[in-house]
Amino acid sequence: MTVHALLLRREPSVAGMLAAAAVSSACFGAAVGSYTGRFQILYDAVKMPVYLLGTLAISFAAMHVFAARDLRAGETFGAALETVGLTAVVMGALSPLVWLFSASMPVSQQGYRILILLLTGSVAAAGIAGVARLHSRLRSVRLTAAWVLIYQFTGAQMGWLLKPWVSHTARDDRFLPLRQNLEGNFYESVITTILGLFS
Repeated sequence: MTVHALLLRREPSVAGMLAAAAVSSACFGAAVGSYTGRFQILYDAVKMPVYLLGTLAISFAAMHVFAARDLRAGETFGAALETVGLTAVVMGALSPLVWLFSASMPVSQQGYRILILLLTGSVAAAGIAGVARLHSRLRSVRLTAAWVLIYQFTGAQMGWLLKPWVSHTARDDRFLPLRQNLEGNFYESVITTILGLFS
């Protein structure tokens, strides 16, 4: 019912949106983890909801600073959660495609790079759907742009800190990030990955 309400632009409950976001993103995470299999499936299924909802929790205060003139805190949270919920539902819809690539891709440096780009592209496509909904709700280019920048900046680094999402070692990687995750950043990693495809 919550997914149906999201798609029809009705007002779903907060609990329903949280549940839909958690389950949908967990399915997407499990599909990503199937590249390695075993415990990596569980690791990514847990990390993906933490990534989406944790990013919202961290960035909510900054979002409301920009929205306080136009929205109450509850309205800010509702709009932000609806955006994240729809993003997660689209990611869940992409899970079968991601699983197909993850399960059939050979474990190699090239396969690893392709899956990293697939993961990034899938999250971006889902994010576009969420942002389109956000803009239709806020009806403010300034506010929408500010929220996207805040969430994207926070989320990119959150994703970096929670890595690995795709294990290039063909073994179950750790669940909790180690100290080296504090080195570098998401943007540097994407550029390096793209350049690696052509080297």
